[in-house]
Amino acid sequence: MEIALLNSLVVTVPGFYKAEKITLEDAQQWLKYYEGRYKSFIGHKSTAQFLQELLGIKVEQNRKIFRHMKYQKAICFSLNERYPENVVLSKKDLEKARYQFYLLTRLD
Repeated sequence: MEIALLNSLVVTVPGFYKAEKITLEDAQQWLKYYEGRYKSFIGHKSTAQFLQELLGIKVEQNRKIFRHMKYQKAICFSLNERYPENVVLSKKDLEKARYQFYLLTRLD
């Protein structure tokens, strides 16, 4: 099974989940543990580019729908601020933004 990359902390299907705050280093370690078995569901190009630099892996923009499978893990990139509606943040904006990583695991 692959680990997913999401650009928000979101529950995509009903179920029981565990959400843990993780550091950038933790996210990198999880990606290393999965040995390249990951899939990006990052919907905005600037966010994908920003995460690519942070995580040190290729992160493609992908606007497909993610369906969280039983026991699957997802690394979630979550901004700590609300931005105006219909505003797409640039890479420069993201570099200044406050953010947090989460590890979201579906338990059932």
